[in-house]
Amino acid sequence: MPEPRKAPLTVSKGGIDRLRTKGGARADSLYDLVNAVIDAEFNINPRPGSTRLAQLPTGTVGLAAFDGKFHVFAHEEVDLTGFDDFELDILLHPFDPTAELETIHFAQPYLGALYVVAEFHSGSTTVTQSIYHYWLQPGEEWTASTEYSFNEFVTPTVPNGFVYSASRLGLAYPAWAPGVPRTAGNGSSIDPSIIEPTIYNEFFYVAIETTGDNPLSSSSEPDWPTSTGATIVENTDGTPTQSANDVTPPAPPPTSTPQASTVERYNR
Repeated sequence: MPEPRKAPLTVSKGGIDRLRTKGGARADSLYDLVNAVIDAEFNINPRPGSTRLAQLPTGTVGLAAFDGKFHVFAHEEVDLTGFDDFELDILLHPFDPTAELETIHFAQPYLGALYVVAEFHSGSTTVTQSIYHYWLQPGEEWTASTEYSFNEFVTPTVPNGFVYSASRLGLAYPAWAPGVPRTAGNGSSIDPSIIEPTIYNEFFYVAIETTGDNPLSSSSEPDWPTSTGATIVENTDGTPTQSANDVTPPAPPPTSTPQASTVERYNR
């Protein structure tokens, strides 16, 4: 088969033209164009591309540019010391801790965070699904002596690919309910009354003093203060209508709730 005839072409007058006219193809038109673009003035320019910046360590998968960094992904820690322009995001399989990250199918910014579709290779015979979706909300850098709200995200001062969420210390106390006996924390062998509001607000409340023969919670829920050390009074004395053990503790907000920084960025 003879070699195709080559002709330099810097300006196209006809764009992409698949019509074959009598006498052969025109020298100022194209049948196809690969890795180049034609602008409004019919100038032909090479397609923009990226250059190789670094040879990353084994274990990283995928690449996405976001928030001034190149983000790469892995299922375990990878040492990126010396790669100042790169940030590691560790993705864990929700059910199989031994699963290895295999492919990143999609990684783009969405509502202030990276939205990633990742595929894992799992050796578990009980895990059938391998593709999962992640929304990688960022966290503020951890600082000492700081109170963090439930599910608030933080990152280590030395990044390691993980983001950590705050959780409650210990079990939840019963939620407030009307007509429940109250016992003050007076140092006796009887446990004091400790409750949480019916709507979670990150505070619990301890009965510090009672009066009357049968102190109870009031018939309507108080307007709870949200400052440490503040007090409130419930005025009821009578016959109990239920036990604090019968009351379900309040539920914190779900983990999918966006962080405050993310909401603030897009609430306008």
